[in-house]
Amino acid sequence: MKLKHIANALKALLLGAVLASTFSVPSFAGKADIELLKSYVGNWRGRGEAKLASTGEKETVLCKMDFTDNGYDRIGLKGRCSLAGTTLSMRGTVAYVEKNRRFEAVMSSNTSFQGVAIGRRSGKNLNFSMVNVQAENDDAFDIGVGLQLRNGQIVVNFDILHKESGGKSTARIPFSKS
Repeated sequence: MKLKHIANALKALLLGAVLASTFSVPSFAGKADIELLKSYVGNWRGRGEAKLASTGEKETVLCKMDFTDNGYDRIGLKGRCSLAGTTLSMRGTVAYVEKNRRFEAVMSSNTSFQGVAIGRRSGKNLNFSMVNVQAENDDAFDIGVGLQLRNGQIVVNFDILHKESGGKSTARIPFSKS
């Protein structure tokens, strides 16, 4: 699997946390839902590991995400990750969308990745997932991205399956508030 595809997939992984466009969420979202989102405002740093299918080698992934207060009902996100000399950036918004009765993270990156990740709440934890993410017209890969907001910590996971070879690349990146 080419490093370019790994880099594109890494961009998709933070897509699950971010939105490029700012959308408006109805102001009647639950107070507890808004408070949960706001608890993640701040600067976060992550260091994790990616195992590349092409080489079987492990690579260090370094990331930072900054969540900002974007008004009563949403938080903004800007993020950046580095893997094997490639820098990936993303931005977006995370909100509770009362109309849909769910959390949504809308995001884009410095590549063609953009999309919406759906969040599910369990107590004071949020889990966002996005599956079968595609870049441009590239359908050679199946990409799954997960973002967990648990007990004041963030963990990002992704899996990339190269359809032709069957090779799978994975990454897990835990974040701490700095």
